[in-house]
Parts: sequence; C-alpha cells; structure tokens
Amino acid sequence: MASDDEEMEISKDNMEDDSDDNDTDGDSTSEDSTDEQIDDSKQEAELVVLRDAVKSSPYNYQAHIDYINLARQYTNLEHLRFARQTMSELFPLTQQLWLDWIHDETLLLVSNSEEKTEFIQLFERAINDYLSVMIWIEYVQYRIPYYVSLNSMEELRNLFERGLSSCALHLTEGSLLWAAYIETEKAILEGILLNYQTNVNNDLKEKIAQHVEYILTLYRRELSIPLRGMDTVYYTDYNEFCQQYKEYLPTNYNEKYDLTLKNDFDRAIQRLKECEKFEQELEDTKRSVATYRKYIESEKEPTRIQCLYERAIVDNCLDGDLWLSYLDFAEEYLSSTNILQSIFERALRNCPWVATLWIRYAEYMEFNKTIGHSELKKIYDRALNSDPTNFVSFVDLQLAYIQYRRRHYDQELLSNNNEQCELLKEEIRHICEYACDQYQALFSLSKDPNLFLKYNGKIELYWIHLETKSFNSIEHARQIWNGRILMNNSHNEMISNLWRIYYYMEIQYGDEKRARKVLYRALNHVQTMDYPLIICDILLEHEKKYGTIQQLKETNDKLKQIKSKIIPIEKPKRQQQQQQKPPNKNNKKQIDKGKQKEIKQKPAKISENKMDTTAPSLQANGNTTQQQQHLSPRKRKLSPEETQSVKKKPQASTIDSEGFKIPPPPTLQPSSSILSSVGRSKSDSDHLNTVFVANLPFEVEDDAIRDALSSAGEIKEIRIVKHEWSGKSKGFGYIDFVTSEGARQALKLDHTKINDRPMYVSVYDPNKAISNDVTKKFKYATSLEQNKLFISNLSFSTTKEQIESLFAEKGFKARDARLVTHKSGKSKGLAYIEFDDAQEASNAVLKVDGTEIGGHIISVAISNPPQRKEPITSAAPRTASLGEAPRSSGPRGRGHSQISLVPRKVTRTSNTPNNPTTSTTTSTMSNDDFRKMLLNNK
Repeated sequence: MASDDEEMEISKDNMEDDSDDNDTDGDSTSEDSTDEQIDDSKQEAELVVLRDAVKSSPYNYQAHIDYINLARQYTNLEHLRFARQTMSELFPLTQQLWLDWIHDETLLLVSNSEEKTEFIQLFERAINDYLSVMIWIEYVQYRIPYYVSLNSMEELRNLFERGLSSCALHLTEGSLLWAAYIETEKAILEGILLNYQTNVNNDLKEKIAQHVEYILTLYRRELSIPLRGMDTVYYTDYNEFCQQYKEYLPTNYNEKYDLTLKNDFDRAIQRLKECEKFEQELEDTKRSVATYRKYIESEKEPTRIQCLYERAIVDNCLDGDLWLSYLDFAEEYLSSTNILQSIFERALRNCPWVATLWIRYAEYMEFNKTIGHSELKKIYDRALNSDPTNFVSFVDLQLAYIQYRRRHYDQELLSNNNEQCELLKEEIRHICEYACDQYQALFSLSKDPNLFLKYNGKIELYWIHLETKSFNSIEHARQIWNGRILMNNSHNEMISNLWRIYYYMEIQYGDEKRARKVLYRALNHVQTMDYPLIICDILLEHEKKYGTIQQLKETNDKLKQIKSKIIPIEKPKRQQQQQQKPPNKNNKKQIDKGKQKEIKQKPAKISENKMDTTAPSLQANGNTTQQQQHLSPRKRKLSPEETQSVKKKPQASTIDSEGFKIPPPPTLQPSSSILSSVGRSKSDSDHLNTVFVANLPFEVEDDAIRDALSSAGEIKEIRIVKHEWSGKSKGFGYIDFVTSEGARQALKLDHTKINDRPMYVSVYDPNKAISNDVTKKFKYATSLEQNKLFISNLSFSTTKEQIESLFAEKGFKARDARLVTHKSGKSKGLAYIEFDDAQEASNAVLKVDGTEIGGHIISVAISNPPQRKEPITSAAPRTASLGEAPRSSGPRGRGHSQISLVPRKVTRTSNTPNNPTTSTTTSTMSNDDFRKMLLNNK
C-alpha cells in the first residue's frame, strides 16, 4: 500500500508539473498573438494613411506607387487590390506593374482550366495600356490549359493572331511570341503524331500533313520579318523541323516554301542590318524621341511605323508632341474608328495637360457622331479640369468649348426650335461670362504680364463675334465692350488694336455715328496708348468717308494738335526700342539700314544685244555713288531725257523732319477696294461655310446644283467660275452655305450625279490658288486598308445599290460602297466597299469572291491600291551653243517641221545601244566624205 501511495503522490506531482508547463505555454502564445495584433494594427494604420493620401490627391502618381508597394510588402490583399484598381482607373500602368498584378492574382487561382471572367478582363486591360510582348505571352500561357481542355484550338489560334497583330513586328522582342506560337503548334502536332502511331489510319496522316504545312506557314511569316535571332530560327529551328517531318512535307515544298522562304529571309536579314543601326542609336541616346523620329522616317510600311510609335510611347509616354504625331499618322493610315478612339483615350491618360489632345479628341468624336451632346460636354468638362492653371491651355480649351456650343446652336437653329435656341443662347452667354470671370480671377495677378496681355480679351472678342454674327445682338456686344473689355480693364484702353476692332464692329453691324464716338473715346487715351497714330489715321479716313466738310476740317485741326504732342514722345520711345533690340543674324539688315539706304543694288538685266543699259539706283539727290558706279558700269551715258525720266521714278522710303518713315506712294487701285476691306475680312472668316465643287457639266444651271445639295442645308450663294471672254462655265465653282454644318454635310454628297455626271465636292481652302486646288490632291488611301474591299470585273451597268444588296444577301452589312467612274460618270467596272472592321471584310472576301452579278464573275480582294506616281518634272532646258540661231517654233512650242531632213545614208547610228556613254545623235560629214561616198555608189 505504501508503494501505491508513493506512486499516487508522484503522479500527482507530475500532473502539477505538467499543468505548470501548460500554463507557461499558454502565456507565451497569448503574448505572440498580442504582438501580431499590434503589428497588424500598425500596418493597417500605415496603409490607411497612404489610402487617404491617394484619395485626397488622386493625380499624385508617386502616392499611388507608395501605396501599392507597401500593401504588397505587408501582403494585405484588400488594400493591394484597391490600390491597383484606383491607380489603373487614373493612370496607365507600366509593364512591370501589370506583371506583378497578374502574378499575384495567378497565385490565388485554383486551376488555370477554369474560366474566370475577371482575370481575363484584367489581361485585356493590361494589353491596351502599352505595347508589351511579355504580357501577351502571359496571357496566352494562361489561356492554353483552358482551350486545350475544351479542344478549342481555333480560339487559341485567334488569341495568338491577336497578339501577333500587336507585337509580331517588334524587332527586339517579337520573336518570343512567334516562338511561343510555333512551340504550341508543335506540341499539338506531337500529340496527333503519338495518336497516329497507336492508331494508324489515313485520316490522321492527312491531319499530320496539314498541321506540318500550317507550321511551315508560321515559319515563313516569321522569317519574312526583320527580327533579332531570326538567323538562329532559320538555320536551326526551321531546318531541324523540316528534317524531323520530311516525310510529311508537301509535294511542292521546294517551290512553295523553301525557295520562297529563303528569298524572304534574305530580304529580312538585309533590312535587319539597316534597323540595327537605329537600335544601337536608341541604346546610345537612352531611347530619345528624336532618335525614334529618325527611325520612323526611315520606314515606309504603315504597320511597322505603327509598331515603332508604340515602342516610342512605351519609353516616352509623357511626350505630348509624340502622341500628336502618332494621331496624325493614325488619322492618315488607320481607318478604324475604334483604333483611333483608343489612341486618343490612351494619349489623354498619359498627357491630360495637353490641351490640343483634348480639343482634337472632342472634335473627332463630334465629327464621327459617336456620342451625343451630353457626352461631349463631359469631355470638355474633363479637359477644363485637367490643367486649369496654364494660360494657353485654359484659353484654347475655353474657346474650343464655346465654338462647339456655337455649332450645336446652329444645328438647333436649323430645326426651327425657337424656344430651345433661346435657352441655348442664354447657356452660351453664361459659359462665356463664366470663362471671362475665371480668366481674370486666375491670371490677372500672374507673374508673366506679357503672356497675360497676349491672351487677354480673346474670349471676350469671340463672345462679341457670337453676339453680332450668330445672335444678331449688337446691344449685347456693346455691353461686353463697355462693361468688360474697356471699362473693367484699364490696360485694355491702351491697346489701339482693341479700339480698332470696336470701331469696325460698329461700322459693320452698327452705325457710323457710334463708330465716330468710339474713335473720339479712344483719343482720350492717346497719351498712354501703344500706337496712337493708328487711331488718328482711322478717324481721318472715317471723316473722309462719312463726315461733312466741316467735320473733316475740325478733325484735321484736332489731329494736328494731338500729333504735335505725340510725336516728340513717340520719337525717342521708338529709338530706345530699336537700341534695346540685341543684334543677331536675323536683324542684321536693320543694323546695316543706313548702308542700305545709300547702296541699293538691283540685279542687272542683260538685253538681247548684250549691252547693259540698266541704271544703278540713285541717291536722294539723283546722283550715283562711286561704289554703285563700280558695281554697275555703263557702256554709255544716259541722255538728258533718260536721266530726267529716271529721276521721276518713285523714290525709296525716306525719313521726314519729325523722324518718321515716309512710305512709298501706293499703287493705283479702285476706290471700291478700300470700301470692301471690311467686307473681305468678313468673307474670309466664313470660308468654313464654303465648299469647292468641280467636274460640273458646262451647261449646268444653278437650280440643278441647289437641288443636288439642298439636303445638306440652306444655300446662301452659288458662284460658278466662268470664262471672262465667253461667259461660259469652267466646270467648277464655290457653294456658300448659311452655316458651317451645311458645308460639312455637303462633303458627304461627293460624287452626286448632275446630268449623269459626278460632281466632286471638297473642302474649300482660301489660301490655295486655283492652280493648286484640292481637286488635284488624291484624297483616297494609297496603302493597305484591311476593312475595305476592292471589287473588279463588274458590269458597267452595275449600280451601288446592287453591290450593297449582294453583300447583304451574304450576311454582311457594309458601311459604304463606292463605284469608280470616269469623269463623265460612266462606270469603270470597279468598286470599293467598306466595313466596320477587318475581320468582317476578310470573311466577306471568302464568301463573295467569284460570285456572279450582272452576268460577270467578280473578283473581290482586300483593298491595297498602288502608290501614286510622283509628277514627272520637266527636263532641263536645252542650252544653245555659241552662235546658234534661235529655233523657230510652232504654236504649241514645237518646231514647224517634225521631219528629219538629214539623209538616212548620212546618218550614223551607234553599234552599241546598251552603252549609255555612246552618242546616238547624227554625226555630220565633211564635203570630201560626202563626195567620196557618192562616187563610190556610182
């Protein structure tokens, strides 16, 4: 029993010891959990601080980066996803940021064979930000298990083809995606081959041969593009593949693949050597924009140029000029609306401070009518909030927005909705008023007063233009002048140009009495005005045109008094301005002005009798200088009558007694030209309402043109250009519409037939002469257009509606169709039809090519017109030999006789026509040679 009791005590002691140990372990565990909770709360507090910083300053790029890095360091998935999502909505993410995001999300996936829409959308967003070969490789590798599980090889190939359309031409990294594509196809081929070895049948053998041919096509496509490492692909991978599957190669392998591939490979290698020079220069210049521009200029293919632009943007995404150049290229060569819209949106996410990008984006969306009025207002609101502290951006954006609202008002005006137009008019006035007030509030205290004055008044002046031109309210325009421009801004009263504009507004839209009052108000500030003599000259001209003789006399007397006070002040002021100008190469002529007044050399004219009778320029007293006599020697002296006539010639500009330059006498011109100067400026500003029409029938009447273009809008005037001597039409003219929208709609009526003859409608450019009008510029594309088809072998009687109906029957909806016609309107048997995207166009080629229409089997292909030939320059004029008499020419510039009068027997022709140095002209013979030849013949 004693032993049992002892054992019980021992066991009891052991239990007590165990319980003490357990208590110790529990205490340590609780202490660890407490520390972890403290760390978690501390990390959460740090992350919350960064999250709040991002919310308060959403456009702080570095704040977003810090928030993402810290959340990733603490492995806080909730904060990490929020940080990445917030940043991706405001900024485009770099390749590394997207790859980190994709990698972290991949770790959370259970299986790659499952369809996960959110993860696919993440990849789609990643490939749209920047050009990235690595993201595309990650994308296809993620999708391969899913497509293999469904045995959907066609969808997998479509995904690879999408990647190739984006990255296949990437010289340094494009071969990686090609290798992934080919290796995937090889793996599929090995699976088919393994199945064939276990189950031999002809169907599997034919399938293997088809797959081998498909891989050969991929090799041929890859090796025709200049890519780094392509020599290894050709000499190793391609040859090994051909050797391994030589029994399955096509029968015409050498002709169809091997020889063709070798030729393409050699050309690509040659181009690769040329490109490597630019690639090395990119490395040396740290991938500068200037080097990329040189690289782009060396390329001729639009697809390669687009790839270079994408690469340049990856390295210089904040360069606004680079984005603008890319947009210029895209608008010219990329016809897809979706691609252009994507480039615009990406450009604005990278450079939201560039006002020109916002304006071009809004105008592009407005022109294509892809969005409505409310969406366009949102675009302009975003633009105005992008960088409100920049002078130029603010003014340009405000003017662009007001101009858009004016166009919208004009459209509503055509609908005769008077109530809506009145509301829009008041909205525009409110916008203009707010813009002017905001400009004064933001920039009136600017540190750059010169820049402020440069843009000051631009918004108000356009507001005045709206009131007078669009709203027909001269009273509102006067209120803007008196209440805003001149009264509230004292410095504006010193700008003579503003007073001049105010005066001409009153002349054009008001009355001459108010115009006179404007000039007299301006005279109250002549002492502080920048160019007061301009106002004096305008006032004098005004009294000559509209005033009485008494008013003219009083004005002359008053202006004499004013000038007597102004001139002593203006003369030293201008001299001081001239002295302050630093001498440089550009104003070198101003420094030598005194010498130019003394020496004025004119190019000597050589007459037909080789005698120089051109008089040198004269001094003010009519005598020549010694230097002039030396530079222009005479063969004879001038007669007294000739000397007198030379003295009567108009003299060069001289200086009057007051120190001002006297201009040379003006050339004679009709008095009506002076009176119409104001009207001309008005018409020049309305050129946006005008279109140029050509290829008109010579007998066409104005009513026929009006009927053809009446659907575009109300026509103000039709001006057909006619011959002065006969009064007959020249076949072209100008159509003035009431609004600019009417002119834009008229452009859509290009090739409308009048008297069975297509009328060409194009944009009117007042700065181009008639000899260089826009009709001579080929306005259609001259390169590959993947969304447009070219149709040939059409019947001459086939119409546009029949073509559209043919494609509609096949299930294709065309955006537009165009018949190619002669100028007479007769069909050439050719046509173009355009679709929304390239995929639909490709499918249409397969189904419509070879179809019969109108008894003709038509041919349909992707549009790829040849380059336009450059105009052939005329040959250099023939130089006459010494003593040669001038050649007699006929009425068309040719000689009177085109028949060679040299006997054939005498003519010697060259025996080596291939030698370019051998002369092929007739060689003359001496009299002795001629006599000997005749005697020998006898």
